[in-house]
Amino acid sequence: MLAIMNTKLWRVLGIIQKTVMVISSMAILTLVLVQVLLRYVFKLPLMGVEEIATMVGFWLYFMGASWGTADRTHIKADVMQAAIKDPRKQIWIKVFTATLCVGLSGMMVYWGWGYTVWGYTRLQLSPTLMIPMIYSQVSIFVGAILMFFYFVVELVDYFLQATGKKPLEMPGEYCNSPVDAPVIDDVR
Repeated sequence: MLAIMNTKLWRVLGIIQKTVMVISSMAILTLVLVQVLLRYVFKLPLMGVEEIATMVGFWLYFMGASWGTADRTHIKADVMQAAIKDPRKQIWIKVFTATLCVGLSGMMVYWGWGYTVWGYTRLQLSPTLMIPMIYSQVSIFVGAILMFFYFVVELVDYFLQATGKKPLEMPGEYCNSPVDAPVIDDVR
């Protein structure tokens, strides 16, 4: 296990991300429930609920994406694992794909920062409730920074594995591998 994964920073980031995901999930659920009740039961639709749900949804999506990156349960296309059976080649392919992920998430950080600055300088407001859009726009930048950080950790881990070091034990990384069931003798 890399030393960084045992640090307080790693644990605090995980707690913050999980907290944001839980709170935003509950907020979206509550907003949708309130809107449905008001609109279809009481016939009194509340304007702007969709705006708030969308803004909260941004935080849910980007914290979820960054947590998937940290937990290494993000979407992967591991087609090469089926085609290439040599473990040494497989780990170097993982190094290559992790390098691409670092590069792409680095570009996302750059674009997210530009979008955040643009949103801040434009002072955009939501159409109905006039809430500053920067509250949701900054989630893209924050999520991109977290994904970049976790992809760098993944790259370092895979590179260390490729050069002969012990792999990290990540929860969820091998969750799709089959488990051998015990053989049960039929006793009659």
